[in-house]
Amino acid sequence: MRRLPRRSRRLFLVAARSGDLAVVAVITALHPAGTVLLARGVLAERVHRGRLIGLGTAAAVGLLALT
Repeated sequence: MRRLPRRSRRLFLVAARSGDLAVVAVITALHPAGTVLLARGVLAERVHRGRLIGLGTAAAVGLLALT
């Protein structure tokens, strides 16, 4: 399990050095949204109103940051 954090840090550094840092930062910040969506899709967990508002806000901010 220790390999995953190391790999993720390395991949982040490679992406930050070779790509646009704004895009990398937005995708990195949206990581928790992926977890929520996977929990909904795979485990059929309920997504409450607060989480939906958070997902919508994160998506809107992400789109604004990328434009």
